[in-house]
Parts: sequence; structure tokens; C-alpha cells
Amino acid sequence: MADIWIENRTSFVADSHVEPNADGQEVVVVIFSATFQVETPGAILAPAPEQLPIAFSDVPFGDPNLSSTRYEADIATVKPVAEFVINGVAHAPDGKAVREMQVGFRIGALRKVLNIVGDRVHEAGGYSAPRPFMKMPVVYERAYGGTAPDGNVEVRNPVGVGYRNAISADPAVRSEAPNVTYPNEPFLATTDRPAPAGFGAIGRGWQPRLKYAGTFDANWLASQWPLPPKDYDPRHNMCTPVDQQLPAVSGGENVTVVGMTPSGRWDFRLPVLTVPVRLIYEDRSENEPLRIDTVLIEPDNLRVTLKARIARVTRRNSPALREVIFGHVTPAFLIARRKGKKYFDPRGGNGTIAGRPTWQS
Repeated sequence: MADIWIENRTSFVADSHVEPNADGQEVVVVIFSATFQVETPGAILAPAPEQLPIAFSDVPFGDPNLSSTRYEADIATVKPVAEFVINGVAHAPDGKAVREMQVGFRIGALRKVLNIVGDRVHEAGGYSAPRPFMKMPVVYERAYGGTAPDGNVEVRNPVGVGYRNAISADPAVRSEAPNVTYPNEPFLATTDRPAPAGFGAIGRGWQPRLKYAGTFDANWLASQWPLPPKDYDPRHNMCTPVDQQLPAVSGGENVTVVGMTPSGRWDFRLPVLTVPVRLIYEDRSENEPLRIDTVLIEPDNLRVTLKARIARVTRRNSPALREVIFGHVTPAFLIARRKGKKYFDPRGGNGTIAGRPTWQS
């Protein structure tokens, strides 16, 4: 198994893991995560005093068997494009209860809006008027979907509500109709089949994500197990709907979040990461650009986390990747690392270049 050292000279977090690919080769995945936060919506994002840890398993909102995913594990080897995950709650405007409202976000050219309605119950062949609410979690447990009493499952969202009179997997959800829908797909009757709506992570085993996981059949079991299928598609690593994805994120993009903070609107700019990355091999060193592929926005915490990853396939009889260095370090430190020697500074320094920022607002 590949064993590499992560030298992190930043205030952010980095870690690694190893997993096999479909050809049986080990893939070293290094994840870098930078969490920023503000105390008030109008302030400029700065590094959070408590960094969100890198997750090596999915973190659910509640019961792992009945809940949607709050934080997806950072184990993807590659994401074809960048995506935005928003874990938020709808806040009634001006602190006054409402029966219906809209929430949304805009990031550059990307814009998405969802409709939020209060709890409804079956009534005289239809549904009651929405009940007023002050807050409403924007989660898939409150979106269209569910598991029907006869065992039939809405494969796009097994934990939701409304599919064949299914109740939500979350017992705290009292509504018998979805609270969260797309504006152009309201749920008005039991025969409606709208797309499950949300801003959060889609489960790994839900459609349409599942169709990219590859073919797990008798042939796979006989000739490929326990490796991933040969037809595994990296689009399976994307945990959001396509309307929350962009070709790339550079940092500096303007973001607006509407309806998911008590103030009603949160405008900010994504920070720009200026973290140098060096890969130290047995025979060479390489500079590596830091490519952000995941942006996690948590409006209730006024918190934003930027994630990037580096993946390298390890091959026998090839010079091994020994170390990944994040941050500004001296040339002498890099030379020592390349030669596999311990760095020593007679003046007592540790090789970090002081005063070089690793991010910009």
C-alpha cells in the first residue's frame, strides 16, 4: 500500500487515503479542505477558527439508514466538474410565519430557486392548505420521494415524502406532501411525480447518480470483484444535481444566498486559495495546481468550505510519490525533502516562509 507524508504548512486541513481502481492499481488521493466563516452576513470571509474535518465516511443528517447525507465522504478520486452543496434552512422573511416562500442561490452564471411550502395533510381527496412556518429544513426528507407502504421505492429519493402516499423517512416530518419542490413542479395531487428538489448531496445509491456506478452483475462478481466495475463513470462522484455544477471554480466568484439566513440575504465572494502544492517523488519534484472541485455552503453557520483533491496512480517499478507539501516553504526546505534528508536551519526556522498568504478575500 502506498504510504506518503502530508506536510501541511497552512491553517487549513489536508489528508490522504488509498483506494484501488478498476485495473487493480492503487490510487493515492490527497484532499485539501479550507473552511471560511463570518460572524455577520456583511463581513468578509476569513479562515474559520475551527476547520471542518475531512470526512472518510458519509455523515448523515440523522439515522444513517433513514437519512440523507449532510457531508459526503471525501473519497472521490476525481470530479469531472465543480459542484456546490448547500446545507440550509428556509427562514421566513422578517421573522413572520409564512405558508410559502422561495429560497435560492446564485454563483456566477449558476442560479437555482426552490419553492418551500408548509406542512400539508390529506383532506377531502386533496391536500390541506399549507401550515405557517418560521423555519423549514431544505433536505431531501422533505422533498418528493419516499418508500411506499408496499415496499415500492422512489429511486430518485428513497427518504422523501409523497410517493404513493409514502411518509418521510424522518419521523419529525409531519407533512404528507413535499415541503420542497421546484417552482415549476408543484405537488398538488397524489398522482403528481415531480423531480425531487434540494440543494444537498444525492445519495450514492439514488438515481440518476447510481447509473454511473457501473455494472455489478455475475460477470463482475466472477472476474472483477472486489475492484470497481470496468464501466465505472466518474460522474458517479458528483453528489449534486446538474443544476448545481459548473465547469470550474477559480475563487473570487460572487455568491448570493436568498431566504436561508435570518437576514434574508447573504452576499459574499468565494475566497481565492493561493496555496502552493509540491509533489515529492523519489526521483523528482513537481508543482501541482490546486483545483477546487467542491464548495460547501452552510448559511446558518455563515460558513463556506472549499475542497480540492489530487489523485495519483501508483505503479510498480515507477518512482514513488513520497510526500505532498502544502504552503509556502523555502528552497532549502524543498531541496532537503527532495534528497530525503531532515531539514535543519541554524537560525531555528522550520522552513516556512512567513508572511506569504495562502488565501485572498
